[in-house]
Amino acid sequence: MKKLILMRHAKSSWEEDDIQDISRSLNERGRKGAALLGQWMEKSGNTPDQVITSAATRCRETWDGIGAALSAQPDVLVERALYMAGPEETLDILRTRAKGDTVLVLAHQPGIGLLAREMRVDPPPAHEAFAKYPTGATTVLDLPIDDWSQIVFGIAHQEDYVTPRALGI
Repeated sequence: MKKLILMRHAKSSWEEDDIQDISRSLNERGRKGAALLGQWMEKSGNTPDQVITSAATRCRETWDGIGAALSAQPDVLVERALYMAGPEETLDILRTRAKGDTVLVLAHQPGIGLLAREMRVDPPPAHEAFAKYPTGATTVLDLPIDDWSQIVFGIAHQEDYVTPRALGI
């Protein structure tokens, strides 16, 4: 059994209009949201032993905020191919690069939200924001596989879903 945590980066800043999208950083709300997500992960036991994150600044900063709240630090892989990856590309990355029993993928919309929907065998959560997969949205999925090379769409059972707003931001 493997556990997959799919997270969209926290709220990013749009103040600087002269930088490339990949270089946008988090705003204050995003930094607070990342810290709350880290606290939630620690308390709920949904802590990864591997993180695969997009190379985008906002994803790496989201991880920094989460990681600061965790008692154990997982292996972190920065994967440029996750920047704007679709669901199939993300699965390919998991098949070849995932090593842990619990892996957090930290990426972008629309790919990460689509993947959260396509992985499930359960109906989507009743949460009104799931369809939009807002910044910081996090889905925890249980996978009936022994090895990441076996991951395919439509096999996961949802364990949890949370957003920074639900955590108080």
